[in-house]
Order: sequence, then structure tokens, then C-alpha cells
Amino acid sequence: MIGVSMGEEDRRSLVDITRVVIWRYAGLMCLFSLAIIVLAVPFTRLFFRDPTEPVYQMTVWAFRILPLCMPLSVIDRVFVCYGQASGKQWLVHILAFLNGVGSVVLFSVLLIRPMGINGVYIANVLNGLVCELVIFLYSWIKRKRCPRNVEQLMVIPDDFGAADDARIDISVQTMDEVVTVSEQVAAFCRRRGIDDRRTFLASLSLEEMAGNIVDHGFTKDKKPHSIDIRVVHKDDDLILRIRDDCVPFDPAKRKSLVDPDDVMKNVGIRMIYKIVRDVEYQSILGLNVLRDLFDLAYFFLSFFSALPIAVPSNAQRTVGPTQSAPVSTPLGIAKYSGRLRCAKDKPQPASRSKVSATTSLT
Repeated sequence: MIGVSMGEEDRRSLVDITRVVIWRYAGLMCLFSLAIIVLAVPFTRLFFRDPTEPVYQMTVWAFRILPLCMPLSVIDRVFVCYGQASGKQWLVHILAFLNGVGSVVLFSVLLIRPMGINGVYIANVLNGLVCELVIFLYSWIKRKRCPRNVEQLMVIPDDFGAADDARIDISVQTMDEVVTVSEQVAAFCRRRGIDDRRTFLASLSLEEMAGNIVDHGFTKDKKPHSIDIRVVHKDDDLILRIRDDCVPFDPAKRKSLVDPDDVMKNVGIRMIYKIVRDVEYQSILGLNVLRDLFDLAYFFLSFFSALPIAVPSNAQRTVGPTQSAPVSTPLGIAKYSGRLRCAKDKPQPASRSKVSATTSLT
């Protein structure tokens, strides 16, 4: 979820996730650790019966000391994940070295002679404290002042995140809503000053992806499903994030599959990979999360010129609920549900033996 929030430039969600992990999950881990400490003797008796054996006391103290590492480990892990997602490699490398080798070995060497095996147990707890201290000092050094809350502790860049008016969040449950959402995205792009051509491509891509989920994902079982859509515009980037609760599906596995007998098979997925600059798929907590990054400075439509399907030259291209533009040349696409319409009421299907050259939209 941290990686998804980073990709969406969602500052609020990123801070909220980290705050929840630190205060709630670490708090729950404290209670769990306390329960293990209190039940150290009963747990030990599951393995050893004779209290006079040295291994019995060693195990009891292991159950009493090592659980103290668990809440510290939760905090350490969330900052390692955040560091990896945000490019803070120095912090990640330092924590990995200390947690895996450095401080554990150092404290063990110092404590094992006077305290025996208990010194090794305590070394692991001290290691956790050192890692938390490193996180705190890293934030202090980077910000040049003492962090006073979770957001400051994370050292999030000031320019990270999109303003509230630079993003929209929409939910979809039906195919009718897919077309409506496509029009909402087009309206959003126009408000943000994105030109008609890129607006059309963004709304077309969203409709194709969401429509595929409704057509194929919603029908895999009888459970109710929904799609959560987020569109973010920042600088020269337009980010489309689609999240659904259907069966896992990675579109990357289908983008290169071409059926010679059906040129339109998987055409929507191949179209998306040609239009966008970057596509990321993740399966998180039973959710499909697809993130498409449009670079508005280098947006292109070369894929349309490659599809061997002819459309009459008097076709019309619908861009949004009220705008339409004539297409004076054959258009290399004839499929997409609401964004491309033929002006004739009953268009004749094109014969595959009469394939015409196509040109890209301008």
C-alpha cells in the first residue's frame, strides 16, 4: 500500500498508512508481546518439562526478552518499505546492515560474557532501539530540525503529492457507470488544461480498462464487485489508478498474446501498453491495483495506426458527452464502447480481405 500511495502521489494516504502501522499495529504488537512474556513459563513447558535443566531457563528468558523486539520490528519494517518506495536508499542500507549484522553482533559481543545467552537476547532488543534511533536521527539531519510528528519523521519532499483539485476519485459498479466515469475523466482533463487529443486518449483508456473489468472480472463469480478509480494530474504526468476486488489478473501476461484468427483479441490491453508511458500492476490484500502513467509531454497514438480494421471515412469521433469531431480518414479502430461511434445507424462490417491503411488521430 505504501508503494501504491507513492505511485499515486497521495501524500495523505502515505502518512495515514504509516501512522496506522506505528500507532495501531505496533500497539497491538505490544499487547501480543506482553501476553507472550506473561505466559513464558507455560509456553516453555510445551517443549521442556524439567525446570532444573539449563535449557528450560534459557527458553523461559527467551520468551521474556525476545518479544520486546516485535513492536520495534514493526516500525523498522514500515520505514524500510517506505525508504525502498521513496528512493531513500541510504536509510534502507543502514537499517539493513544494523538489523542484520552490525548492532546485533556488536551488542552480543559486549554482553555475552557478563550475561551469557541472555546477553544475546538483550542484544536483539537493543538492536531494535538503535534502528529506531537511526530513523529519528536521519529525519533530524535531513530536515535540520527535530521531527514532531509522523509526517516530519518520514521526511516527505515538500513537492510530493497532488492538490485536492488535481485529482478525482470515482467508484464504478456497472457498465453504464463506466461510460459516465469516462466522461467525468474527460471533463477533469479539460479543467486541468489538457488538450482534446490527450483528454480523449485518457478517457478512452480508462473506459477500456474499467469496461474489461466489468465484462470479465465481475462475471467470474456471483459476488458483488466494485472498481475504485483515481485520476491524478501533476506537472506533465497524468496518473490513472484502477483498483478492483475481482480475481487476480495481470494484464502484462496478455499484452503480447496475438491470435492470427482474431486480430481484436486482447487489443484493448495492447492499446493501453502502447498509449501509456508506464504500467504497473500489483495484487495487494486481495485487490488488483493497476497504475497507468501518461507522460503528457510525450503522449502518442501510434498504436491506432497499426490496427487492420477499416472504418468509413464519414465516421465521427465522440469526445465527451457533447463534443464530436469528424474523422476524414479511415480510423484504425472500430470497437470501443462509448468513445468511438460510427455516424451511420447500421454500419457494415469491414471485410478482412479488404484491409485499408490507417492514420493516427491528430
